[in-house]
Amino acid sequence: MLSARKIDQILQKADLGKCTVNPVGSGYYNDSYYLDGREGGFVLRVAPPDDVPKLFYEVDMMRSEPGIHRLVAEKTDVPIPRIVYHDFSREVIDADYLIMEYIEGIPGLFDQRELGRYVRQIHSIGADKCGYPDRMAPMGDKWPDIFYVYVRMILGDCTSCGVIGRNEYEYILSIYDRHHDAVVDVPPHLLHLDLWAQNILTVNGKITALLDFDRGLYGDPELEFAVLDTYGYSSPEFFEGYGTPRPSDDGAQVRRRLYMVYELIKYAFVRVARGGSLSTGRSHVAQCKRILEEIE
Repeated sequence: MLSARKIDQILQKADLGKCTVNPVGSGYYNDSYYLDGREGGFVLRVAPPDDVPKLFYEVDMMRSEPGIHRLVAEKTDVPIPRIVYHDFSREVIDADYLIMEYIEGIPGLFDQRELGRYVRQIHSIGADKCGYPDRMAPMGDKWPDIFYVYVRMILGDCTSCGVIGRNEYEYILSIYDRHHDAVVDVPPHLLHLDLWAQNILTVNGKITALLDFDRGLYGDPELEFAVLDTYGYSSPEFFEGYGTPRPSDDGAQVRRRLYMVYELIKYAFVRVARGGSLSTGRSHVAQCKRILEEIE
């Protein structure tokens, strides 16, 4: 957690004046603080130190948020907090940070049709390249090519922390290679990829804000649907709001499993590299292998 002196320096640099500061507590990745001052309420989010073990796409990933927020605000009516200040210079603290407006709301029940309408608008934003923007991760011209680069990179991360062995790496990769043609070339669409309960704020069942776009990338909307599967939000009501049926042909069924494993294998890395629990990490690997066995 940051010292009061460091927070005062951040507030001075952001020209927010004196604020009452209350830690939100350590989140799953960033640290957050509530700020209450003359300009209103804000949230300070601080990225973890450089020495915290990270997946390949987590390196510098906060740096993608200002650009994504700007596009979503300009091109959609999706409710998101306004980023009022960001600093990636490391001049005040040895970490990236940003300050966004505070929006009233708590994680809670919501109309999944409303979520579907908002996700459709996010997906309407395109780009010239596929992949994770504005960070260390590479980007590419074609979605299948960059996706398979990412598969190798995330499996490499899992190998480096010891949660999967070399033989498992080769086995999992062989299934992706076997189904390489199932991942089709699509124009790059902006995806959120982290729409779980804590990132969907509500008041009386109405969504007031979608948070944490730092894991967003430009790619295949079906990857978003696979991530939503893991949170239980890929319901008929969601697709009613989305306005387009989910692809259900044989190729889509294969892609769904390839995409789900790409999403779920990260937990194996996180539980071992950041949580120190090899047994929990291995349980996530076993889950991923069971999914892949369905298309083996």
